[in-house]
Amino acid sequence: MNSVSGIINTLKSIEKEEFIAFLKKRNKRHDTRNIQLFNLLKTDDIKKEITVYKNKPALYALRKRLYHNLIEFIAHKRFENDTSEERDILKLILVSRTFFEHSQYKSAFKTLGKAETKALKLERFNLLNEIYHTHIQYAYLDSSISFSELVRKYEINQRKFLQEEQLNLAYASLRMELAKIKDGTAVFDFEVAVNNTIAKFSISLDEILTFKSLYQILFIANEYAALRNKYHEIERFVGISFRFIERKTELAEKHLFYHINILYFMANMLFRNKKLADSKAYLDKMETEMEKQDKVYLKQFENRLLLLRSLNENYSGNSNTAIVIVAQVLNKVEDSDVSEILDLQLSLAVFHFQQQELKKVQQIIKTFSHSDAWYEKKQGTEWTIKKNLVEILLHAELDDTDYVISRLTSFKRRYKKHLTELNEERVLIFLGLVEQFLYNPAYFASGEFVSRADSLFQWRSQQEEDLFVMSFYAWLKAKIEKRNVYEVTLELVNPN
Repeated sequence: MNSVSGIINTLKSIEKEEFIAFLKKRNKRHDTRNIQLFNLLKTDDIKKEITVYKNKPALYALRKRLYHNLIEFIAHKRFENDTSEERDILKLILVSRTFFEHSQYKSAFKTLGKAETKALKLERFNLLNEIYHTHIQYAYLDSSISFSELVRKYEINQRKFLQEEQLNLAYASLRMELAKIKDGTAVFDFEVAVNNTIAKFSISLDEILTFKSLYQILFIANEYAALRNKYHEIERFVGISFRFIERKTELAEKHLFYHINILYFMANMLFRNKKLADSKAYLDKMETEMEKQDKVYLKQFENRLLLLRSLNENYSGNSNTAIVIVAQVLNKVEDSDVSEILDLQLSLAVFHFQQQELKKVQQIIKTFSHSDAWYEKKQGTEWTIKKNLVEILLHAELDDTDYVISRLTSFKRRYKKHLTELNEERVLIFLGLVEQFLYNPAYFASGEFVSRADSLFQWRSQQEEDLFVMSFYAWLKAKIEKRNVYEVTLELVNPN
């Protein structure tokens, strides 16, 4: 998908019609072909696009003009429809400055006061900075103003503004480090990187200021936990998040995007720590928030919500429900993000695998036609490792011994160093046990082998072990005990 097609796909159907009307108004000649190109790009039909426009330089020039038209249309549309309180505050600041410039001081101070009240309510420290700056600049015009009190408010806000900026710098810095890890261009101790960054920017995690800052903290915490498979270490953030939301209930809808993200992170943490009922409760809250403000964020979050719902259902013993949820989503994902589709497909493959529906797993695995390097870039190394593990176990079940041995060899060659540096050698130990199963399945179920496997595999406590790690271990345990893999998985996840 090229960038113009990507932008077009962000438009709703009615907005696409409005854009065509916008182009018609702009077109001075009847032979302009920008509307024809727009209609082709709506379907991302690159082959047809090249066939219709054989003159490539002319095509690129036309596409470039269409790109600029799209930017102008979207900007105009968003400003036209933007009724946010932040925009209202900006208007009030600008109006107050205009009043000051025209010596309308009483109206200027009154307008500035309105802006301050709104900005304080929304905790917009950047806008308050502008308000106090303007107020201090013209304070000499009003003798009733307490200059020391005004300076005090300015300094308090400056500290909060600086804290928020420092957290933003730390967040951006850690996102850069995460991108390197996911691309496979760097492997290091992310926990050390987090601690060093917090120290460098003097961040206090005990004083979360806004919904945005809480979202940033939870994002980094989730990414750290995903890299280390240690979600139990970050569950304290669920409690922190709950107390924050309870304290700022009246602001939640004004920061709806961040609030929905926060609820998703909380639900995900609880799911990975096997607290499925609590996770479902937060997903219900998330869905309620997604219905607000004319469902403005519904499409953006729907796939993530449904994927996490399906995972909760699957590990609660409702595998059929989980499979139906994902299958229905995949039937209507034309405009969805590729990354989300891949997550859904891999989860569906796991669900079918746990039900021993191996042909269905094969059909899904066949759709993963790109190279590991492509998936690492698109989804990250950890996702690609999981995809490979599912494929290896599938072919182990199908008795494709030669193929599995080949895949094991290439897997170790590609990921051994990465797993070792992450202290996740147990993945390699697990694969070694899979290899032994292929060569001697009878010995695999013997008491001697069971004892050896338990001593080799570094199993964490039930409370600390990650749910997805348990899913792979469940296959090993099911083979040893000659039992149903889904049944064993549920026992490991829900021992009570």
